[in-house]
Amino acid sequence: MGITSDYDIIIVGAGPAGMAAAIYGSRMGWKTLVLDKGAVGGLAATTPVIENYPGFSEISGLEFSEKLRKQAEKFGAEIKELVEVADIKTDQVPIEVNTSSGSYTSKIVILATGTNHRHLGVPGEDENEGRGVSYCATCDGPLYKSKKVLVVGGGNSAVTEALYLDNLVRETYLVHRRDQLRAENSLKKAILENSKVNILWDSVVKEIHGSEAGGVKKVTIENIKTGEESSIRVKAIFIAIGIDPNNELAKKIGVELTEDGLIKVDDHQRTNLPRVYACGDITPGQGQIAIAVGEGTTAAISAFLDMRGGDWYGEEASDG
Repeated sequence: MGITSDYDIIIVGAGPAGMAAAIYGSRMGWKTLVLDKGAVGGLAATTPVIENYPGFSEISGLEFSEKLRKQAEKFGAEIKELVEVADIKTDQVPIEVNTSSGSYTSKIVILATGTNHRHLGVPGEDENEGRGVSYCATCDGPLYKSKKVLVVGGGNSAVTEALYLDNLVRETYLVHRRDQLRAENSLKKAILENSKVNILWDSVVKEIHGSEAGGVKKVTIENIKTGEESSIRVKAIFIAIGIDPNNELAKKIGVELTEDGLIKVDDHQRTNLPRVYACGDITPGQGQIAIAVGEGTTAAISAFLDMRGGDWYGEEASDG
């Protein structure tokens, strides 16, 4: 008996990972639907300049996102923006996806819900995002090769970003609210013994100041033990204090998560639930657009082959 559904594949999330899955899914002949509570591109769309994606020496996040949209639609993918997925019923075939604009059914679901960078919540942060305030050193660090920059945080991500910038920019500061780093021992040793990074202990960023011409000019730092405030002139501040996974939907439907709240997947982007895959920043990885695109591609191809092979569908696989 064949499977009857509105779509062959529904992708939740229209960032680079979700759009890559949509391009591959629709190109393979699947009836494909992409749903996103925001707009196509996700966090990538807010990036002023992308210069580390193969094939583009430089492209804006908005232009890159629009190219993803056009390519997916060229192969027949349907994209619905500003539509939030409220629930997914995975205990039935086809799967039922309930949204703010109605319900749809699908043979396969791919979760590409992404993450949000944790913010400091200080004056000047939002106003200067994309103009000196960044949450990804490997993305934006090369824009400040001859400048002074500052990193905020004390965990693995912050130390890794500070070490990366130490070999790239003119001078790097690391601001940490404690008197010792939380990073792994190897990273601690690297930054404390083998780097030129200036570490400001027991300190927090109080305000980020922009220049009249646009962009970051300086930051105000407070020593939380003494209460003393000081200013440091830098051209960029890289905030690495963690991420908040958009995992509410995954939790609700019983997808297995890591300790950090990311979705556990195997090498083929399969989750613990049959017919449910995940890709992009919501899964453990490096937070790079190129990696997200690769994972979205893998998820779509794996789902296609799994359904054809009948791993989860048995005799119904022939309907794929």
